[in-house]
Amino acid sequence: MRLSADERRAALLDVAKALVTELGPGAITVGTVADRAGVTRALVYKHFANRDDLLRTLYRREARRLDGHIRACVDGAPDGFEPKLRALVGATPHAGEEHGPLFIPLREVGADGSSRRDQRTRDRRTVGYFAQLAAGDFQIELHTARSVIAVLFSGILSLLSQM
Repeated sequence: MRLSADERRAALLDVAKALVTELGPGAITVGTVADRAGVTRALVYKHFANRDDLLRTLYRREARRLDGHIRACVDGAPDGFEPKLRALVGATPHAGEEHGPLFIPLREVGADGSSRRDQRTRDRRTVGYFAQLAAGDFQIELHTARSVIAVLFSGILSLLSQM
């Protein structure tokens, strides 16, 4: 059975993910991905301009997956600021353990300008979401809640990075 273009692209990204986890991003070439996938280099080039494009695309895909996992945990928590915050804080280290072995080596290669913009957008969305919850639960103004949540999250991220 022949794979569609989207399925082939996803399969190539899966191969690249496995190789990065096994060997690190420095060992990844279009040739190693093609060899492991059992396809030609030309086919890999059909989907990705070069090695860096492949790794950036992998980084963005995995960042979206990680964000989706954390969002699902928060969405599944009971209503209210505290239960949602507990869900976020609980999901983040687990996600870091699961995705860290991939993200840490990919950070330098995969975090280009568009990836950083995507992350800032996700961060703003998260701060906005929790600021809305805090404003409602604690009867404080939204702009004050935004500032407090931004400071709170920067502290939480700092603590998590130390773990």
